[in-house]
Amino acid sequence: MKKNLPLISIVLSVLLCSSCASYRASTLSLLPAETLLKSQTLDVGLSVVAKAFNKKDCKRYLDRDVLAEGYQPIQIYIKNNSNKPYLFTINRINLPLADAEDVAEKVYTSTAGRIAGYGVGALLIWPLIIPAIIDGVKSYQANKSLNKDFLSKAAEDKTIEAYSQMNSIVFVPILNYEKTFSMTLIDCETKKPLTLTVDVVN
Repeated sequence: MKKNLPLISIVLSVLLCSSCASYRASTLSLLPAETLLKSQTLDVGLSVVAKAFNKKDCKRYLDRDVLAEGYQPIQIYIKNNSNKPYLFTINRINLPLADAEDVAEKVYTSTAGRIAGYGVGALLIWPLIIPAIIDGVKSYQANKSLNKDFLSKAAEDKTIEAYSQMNSIVFVPILNYEKTFSMTLIDCETKKPLTLTVDVVN
């Protein structure tokens, strides 16, 4: 039995590595047809819809339960069917928004904690140092991917060109979340503001 201990330990290490930290989120897709049917279509040629993520949406598109960390993700989709561009800016949404990078940090995998967990076992069974190292690297890589993905999906100031669309996420602290909010777009040609009242759908 003692002769087989190193082999058993190595096999155990490999199995443990299979549960290493990871980040697997789907690309932010267009909202489903039933949600798009609830969009507001304006006389100026804009269609707007906002959807609150549930736990399933969070897992699919963010691979983390950000709701449990106190943030409500809202997907905002704007389709510009007009022949003029509109400017979208974050500070013209009347909800207190959380920075995507701050939200990402809240759902990071604890790299130090995972290494420490394996490290205790490695004092007794040396091959456990293998998954400790691998999982530490995987955890770092997962957090890096998570951060990059959150930032790429988060809404930012941008010009919505004629006949184009915007599809992004904003994060609202749950304590400040409201099912109706206002958003102001700027007509890039006339510089006139266009204020919209948006009802969030589930």
